[in-house]
Amino acid sequence: MKKPIALLILLALGCAPQPEKVSEAEAIRVVEGFFEALDVDNDDPGLLDRYTTADFLIYEASKKMTKAEFVEFASGSPALETDWELSDFRVSTDYNSAHVSLFNRGTFVGQVDSVKLRLNLEWLESAYLVKENDSLKIKFYFSDNVGRSTDTIQ
Repeated sequence: MKKPIALLILLALGCAPQPEKVSEAEAIRVVEGFFEALDVDNDDPGLLDRYTTADFLIYEASKKMTKAEFVEFASGSPALETDWELSDFRVSTDYNSAHVSLFNRGTFVGQVDSVKLRLNLEWLESAYLVKENDSLKIKFYFSDNVGRSTDTIQ
């Protein structure tokens, strides 16, 4: 009698739905969404919350910042245009989290008096993402500036 019950239990466990790992595409999409939220053309103030946890931390510009501190830092930029080119993604995933590292080329156009300036920056970046209420969100972000150039736009 014990053998049929044990077999039935094993069969039931084998038929139970198995959780799926976070996909690499989903992790990359969250990182891309994070930059959409930072774009100067974004008019949705809640968009950043869709891609970051409530306890989000970022290491940026040699500072450790909470989400609120980072929003204040980023909104202090006089940029008229922003553009990021994200590349060289390396993604590791499991069932409830992901780690993404990438190369980021950012271009910012601003104006000082009547002169338009273009600032080109390059970063090596890393993000730790976690599942929160069935959504993947960035919990920690690290950004290390590795290149910079500025030119005047006519």
